[in-house]
Amino acid sequence: MKKITKIFLIFSLIFSGIIFTQEDTEKPENIALDLDQLLELVKQGRFAESEEAAEREARFIREKNRQATLLANAKAERSRLEAEASRLEATFEANDAKLTLLEDQLKTRLGSLYETFGHLQGVASDTQATFETSITSGQFGKEREAFLDDLAKKMGEGVSVATIEELERLWYELSRELIASGSVEKFTATVIDNNGDASEEEVVRIGNFNVVAEGEYLTYLTGRGAYETLPRQPSRFLDGSYDIFDEDSGFVQFAVDPTGPQGGALLVNLISLPSFFEQIQYGRITGYTIILLFLIATGVFAWRFYSLFTINSAIKKEVSGEESSDNPLSRVFAVARDNKTDTETLELKLAEQILVERQSIDQYIWVVRLISVISPLLGLFGTIIGMINTFQAITLFGTGDPKTMAGGISEALVTTMLGLMSAIPTTFMAAALSNYSKGILSVLEEQSTGMVAARSEETQEISSV
Repeated sequence: MKKITKIFLIFSLIFSGIIFTQEDTEKPENIALDLDQLLELVKQGRFAESEEAAEREARFIREKNRQATLLANAKAERSRLEAEASRLEATFEANDAKLTLLEDQLKTRLGSLYETFGHLQGVASDTQATFETSITSGQFGKEREAFLDDLAKKMGEGVSVATIEELERLWYELSRELIASGSVEKFTATVIDNNGDASEEEVVRIGNFNVVAEGEYLTYLTGRGAYETLPRQPSRFLDGSYDIFDEDSGFVQFAVDPTGPQGGALLVNLISLPSFFEQIQYGRITGYTIILLFLIATGVFAWRFYSLFTINSAIKKEVSGEESSDNPLSRVFAVARDNKTDTETLELKLAEQILVERQSIDQYIWVVRLISVISPLLGLFGTIIGMINTFQAITLFGTGDPKTMAGGISEALVTTMLGLMSAIPTTFMAAALSNYSKGILSVLEEQSTGMVAARSEETQEISSV
């Protein structure tokens, strides 16, 4: 039995060592040296646990009481706020009813003045909207827009009556705008260029239609209250902008856009039209090929025309008896001098030399003639490609939007135009070169025939002698 008791105590000691915390193991005075001390330590551990549980229970009760107090206070505050909200709502309803009654009394007392307020508000609002987009705002400033905005708000409230000064200011602004719409004035204003840089420049305003700087049409920027240079200018109408700056009185020819309060629709459409060089881009590869061939033909024509002109001048000097440098006629004369044979042999020798000279005189004329024939064919080829692209666009997108077909139609028309523009002048070039060369060859043949006739006369004189 004692053996069993010892085993039980040993196991108890092991379990108690596991239960004890690290803090307990670090204290050497809590280590049991015998069985009695072990029993005492177990007893103390139970007592400490019971005290800790009691303390936790007391703390829980205190926290519960505190939360109950807070809940009661929150409910009391909610009740107070609900009562205050009910009181404020009742006050608001009473004030709203009183305000409605006072507004009715105000309308009754104002009578016809209330309609006047509405008219003034409408006039001020409409005038402000007009002034915001009017080009005269760049000259008169945006202060008038602020005045009209304040007047419209004041009349919209319907509380106070417009003063005499405000009515006179409104009449003055309307009159000034009316007079400005029919006048041409020069003044200094802020102009913003295409790079975003602002500068003070002299501008001329033509009524309510257009504003121009010297050589530039301008548009009005509503947000900044300044004028801005158009990204593109109608080049064929810019001469009038210079004239209008130079003249102080009288009549000047000037292009005015009358399609809007500040001239927009017609001018915008005009500058949005592609230029000639932009239209060429619609021709794409076919168009560029036609242009390249035309440049080649022009270069060959200039070179050959200069060469033929030089040859013709030298031949004329040779015919007139002046000694000239190496030229086709001098070489023909050299053949006649070097061959003291009979007439038939000389004629064959001269004909052979003329054939040799013909090759150098007619050199590369065929290139110009060939390009004059190929150019309209390339234009027709581009037309076919453009129509194919147009039909493909119709197949994919239908005919609802003409813009989808514009690219193909433009390519078809532009290539046709370029082909004809290349074929017509190159045809004239080829004809001019051909006629020039034929003229030179006819002179050579004429001179060779004359030399054969002279040789024949000499032979007959010798025979008769």
